[in-house]
Amino acid sequence: MLHEFTLYAVQNDATPTCPTVVDSTTTTDTANEDNSTSTSASTSASTDTAANERKSSVQERFGPWNDEECKSLLKNLFDESKSFHSCFICKDAYCTGLSKETLSKFPGYKKFNHKWLNRSNWWLCFVETEGMYCLVCKKHHIKHPHNQREVFAATPSIRFKLDAITTHNKSSLHAAALQTEMIQKVSYFHQEVTKKSEVETSVLEGVFSTAYYLMKSFIANRQLLPLLNFIEKIFHVEDLKYFNHRSAECQSEIFMTLGETMKKSLLSDVKKSPAFGILTDEVCDISVTENLMTFIQYYNSTSESVCTQFLSCQNILSEFSSANADAITKLILSELKDDDLDVSKFAGFSSDGAAVMVGKRAGVATLLKAENPSLINVHCVCHRLALSCTDSNESINYIKTIETLLRQLWQLFENSPKKMAVYLKTQKQLKEISMGEKATKIVSKRLKKACRTRWLSLEASVRAVHGDYEAILHTLSILDQSGDAAATGLMKKMKSIKFLGTLYIMRDILPVLADLSKHFQKDSLNFSDIRPSINLAKDKLKKLLEEETPMQSLQTDIDSFSDMCAEIKLNNKELKELQSLFEKYVNALINNITRRFEDSSDVLAALGIFDPLSVPLQNQPGFKEYGIAQINILADHFHQLDEPETKTRKTEKMQSEWQSFKYHINDVLKPVIPEDVRDGSSKSTNTTEWLLLQLLRNPTFENFYPSLIPIAAAAVAIPITNAWPERGASSLKNIKTKLRNRLGEAMLENILHVCINGPAPESKEGQTIIKAAVDSWLKAKNRRKVAKVNKISGACGVVVKETLNDNVISQDASVQTEENPVIVEAQEVLSEVRQAMKVMAIENENDSDFEDESDFDDDCCW
Repeated sequence: MLHEFTLYAVQNDATPTCPTVVDSTTTTDTANEDNSTSTSASTSASTDTAANERKSSVQERFGPWNDEECKSLLKNLFDESKSFHSCFICKDAYCTGLSKETLSKFPGYKKFNHKWLNRSNWWLCFVETEGMYCLVCKKHHIKHPHNQREVFAATPSIRFKLDAITTHNKSSLHAAALQTEMIQKVSYFHQEVTKKSEVETSVLEGVFSTAYYLMKSFIANRQLLPLLNFIEKIFHVEDLKYFNHRSAECQSEIFMTLGETMKKSLLSDVKKSPAFGILTDEVCDISVTENLMTFIQYYNSTSESVCTQFLSCQNILSEFSSANADAITKLILSELKDDDLDVSKFAGFSSDGAAVMVGKRAGVATLLKAENPSLINVHCVCHRLALSCTDSNESINYIKTIETLLRQLWQLFENSPKKMAVYLKTQKQLKEISMGEKATKIVSKRLKKACRTRWLSLEASVRAVHGDYEAILHTLSILDQSGDAAATGLMKKMKSIKFLGTLYIMRDILPVLADLSKHFQKDSLNFSDIRPSINLAKDKLKKLLEEETPMQSLQTDIDSFSDMCAEIKLNNKELKELQSLFEKYVNALINNITRRFEDSSDVLAALGIFDPLSVPLQNQPGFKEYGIAQINILADHFHQLDEPETKTRKTEKMQSEWQSFKYHINDVLKPVIPEDVRDGSSKSTNTTEWLLLQLLRNPTFENFYPSLIPIAAAAVAIPITNAWPERGASSLKNIKTKLRNRLGEAMLENILHVCINGPAPESKEGQTIIKAAVDSWLKAKNRRKVAKVNKISGACGVVVKETLNDNVISQDASVQTEENPVIVEAQEVLSEVRQAMKVMAIENENDSDFEDESDFDDDCCW
């Protein structure tokens, strides 16, 4: 039927004037229906029923389209904000004429008869305030071959006569438009283009999800195309063949866009927060680049929780000669400026406590306070605890000796499979155990990792050596007999009651410090956790000292040792020496911890009044005076730049709100505190943080306590621990490895944003980020699209613009007459590099045998 329709249009230079074009089955059904009228009544009834069923199964067509396709075309071709009329729309809307407003403004439109919009003229559409259009001609942008007029197509016809409609219906222009549409209907190329248009968004989202997964999994960016090809061929995802953006530049833009979208989402949440805090630290990567790793802490109004997210990774030495306080300060301030973050909301700054960070005269914290005097500087509690332990170990010489011996013992086995094998055999013989190959590997790995010196490594090292003390001595004895000097020296020092007793002492003390360090590294830690945790740890140490737990364990276990340790005996003199060492070590730890943590800020101490359990009841003494002094400290700090009169007025207002809030705490909030929060068993929050979050979550509090809300926002935004930049440094080193050592600064930062901040790619939040990235990537620039229309020769020489698809990707057909600027620039750079190498007498050779297998080198080639 399609071929018959096209042939008719070409030979007669006109289209059929009948309202409906039907296929042969429809014609047959109609003939059967006519013949059935001459039969008997019973035969007629059955035949009519069958004919009606067959007719209902055939969808009525209008030219090349059916009813639904015509309605869809109307929506695509015309602006929905305008009023337009068609037989397909007016029938359902019971529309019988133009609007009165249009007829009053344009009296000439009364000549248009709404009845002309019938099934015979299915192609006709009337747009109010414009005129008459033809659906087919408008879709294909029909132009007259001589005068280039586009009447009924781009230009509406305002000749409101039936003769104008009939003439256009029989014209060669209309016939050419119908012929073009018919050609597209049977064209494989057009079907492929249409299919590609339908799946383009879903294909891009799948590709972006794959790239997102690579970024989250520390996999090289260059693995994107191989992974896509694998998915297409193995899992038969045929739609991936429509992904044509496979150049290195496009792939680089995909990764960059994902990271930028992740950062935009982060900054959008930060800007809604009343305050934020900055955590920063320096880290050196595999390429010997000194980076400033920065995180940001804020209250997220969407999730109603405190969040700590990665913000930036900056190369310090790219613009400055050294990583001094001035350079770090300028980098932090420039990042805040680039991110459009208000410095007045900068509430807290946390660092590792190095002199360049916390120096009183010219440290980073001091320079930042010059920009925002209300900034609160915090020395990371994890680093302070580590310094306390280091000070204690330094003050007792034999504890230092123990650390050195443990490190040397680990080094003895680290790079010697032969010595490790001797140790494993000895351990099996002593403990009479049988291990398979996998178990042997696990034990070997555990021993290798046990002695590494980091925050928690000393405790793990002591625990490992204490548990395998006899096996270690047997191993050292075997190595001693073979002439190993290192093993001989270690055995002499380790085979003594003083060494063994110190191991028992450290075995009981170090877990207390390790638990405290782990608690300080929690994500939800805030200022109210510090003092209770410190006091608990000190009480545990005092209890160990009073009960002499290590000495009792040593006396119990010493008689159970084998022949190798039989000569190790504990007499009264040695017991007193160990007790003295134990007492000195515990007292040194308590004193150093107290000294390191006693200089906490008065402002942080004043924020402790927000603990609801500390607020007295109304009938208890001290209720009215509770918190007044602390409120004065907070007012002096946060309003120090105000004029005296303004400052006094704000202080009085804050005191008034605090007095009212105390009643609200006792009457409303205290009874609804969760039980796990009240008794301290909750691992996610405590009573102080719970109360501060209640202030921020309840929007009605903004009307009653407007002065306390900013204080609460600043309190939850002040970072207490600098553990996040340490985690960020680990992620950086997992990303920028030896084979990816040339990752550019921008690409590295974007990968870190997805790796650290990004949710799982299959989650709802992850898919939201991916869809936003796809939209941003498509809007960034024209992605090598061909023109929206293509000129083809229609019937009778009429020029027709064939609309292929807005998203068709093709190569340029024209001849390249100018040099490619990208190639020219690359050649110039290569020439400069060669000239520099010649002057500097540098040989042109790779750094290693693996250089050719390294990841892409720069931001474009990643």
